[in-house]
Parts: sequence; structure tokens; C-alpha cells
Amino acid sequence: MSKKVQMLLYLLFILQTHAEIPNPAFGGNNDQISVRFSQSIRDAGKLEDLFIFELCYSQPNKFFRLPGRQNMEFITQRGNGELSKYNQDIIFGLSQDLISPAIWRMYAGINLGIYIKSQVTDRIDSKFTFGERIFLGVRILNEFRLELSVRHFSNGSLTHKNSGQNFAGLNTSFNF
Repeated sequence: MSKKVQMLLYLLFILQTHAEIPNPAFGGNNDQISVRFSQSIRDAGKLEDLFIFELCYSQPNKFFRLPGRQNMEFITQRGNGELSKYNQDIIFGLSQDLISPAIWRMYAGINLGIYIKSQVTDRIDSKFTFGERIFLGVRILNEFRLELSVRHFSNGSLTHKNSGQNFAGLNTSFNF
């Protein structure tokens, strides 16, 4: 390889490592409001009549130079019939997303957060929980995003009762 080609490749590498990666979840905006609706998944992928509804405020940030999103989440959990014993009036959480650079209009990400629940249940015997979420998003317009997500709540074995709780859902976001 010639010295000129080597120098060009070196310069491209240096410029790429210092390039600004745009945040695909925000489209140049600095605020985001999201509404999320999810249904519980139990043994072997079986859906159950336990749902969460969430309102989330987010701002873009960086996490090791990669696009991120810091979130303040307000969640309510409701079950039908005998699952109403898992109702949560409010779950408050703070979380951090790590978001991949966009390919076409799509992006993916992972999330980790801490949450305080209003009630203790026989599935998670503490009010303090951790939450993880993976998501796949698509930009509809510059201001609107849709995301499919899978979420897991657990207390990290802080107590003996910790069967966790899994949810799959749809998120819609408005950026401003």
C-alpha cells in the first residue's frame, strides 16, 4: 500500500473516532415525551392480563461518546381479575438508555434504571427494583418515533421473593 493511501486511511480513522454521532431518538431536539403501553409475559412467552402504562420525559445525552437518553418515568400497573393483586398505583423511575447510531430510520438500544414501587407483591417482595429494557425504534417524522420494547423488572435478589416481571410493548414519542 502506498504512503498516500495509508495516510488517507489514517486520517479517515482519526476523523471518524472524533466525529459527532447524532442521537437518532431525538432528531436534533432536546426534549422528548413518550407514552408506553406494555403487557406482561410470563412462563414460555404466555401473555397475561397485567398491563403497564407509562409516561416518560427524556433528554438526550452521551454515554461513552455514544448517543444516550436520560429518562424520568411515571408508570402505573394494572391487572384484571386475580392479577389485580399486582396493581401498582405508581412506579417512579430514573433510567439511562444507550442508543445505536441510526441505520436508515431505525435504531436500537438498551436501558437500565432504578425504580420505586407503591406496593410490595408476592412476585417482587420489595418496593425498590431495577429495570432493564431493550428496544427497536423507527423515526416516522423528525418529531415522532415508534419503539417496540421488552422490559424486565427485578429487585436483584435483594429479598427472597424475586420472580421478576417481564413486559412487551409499544412506545410512541414526541420530540420538541
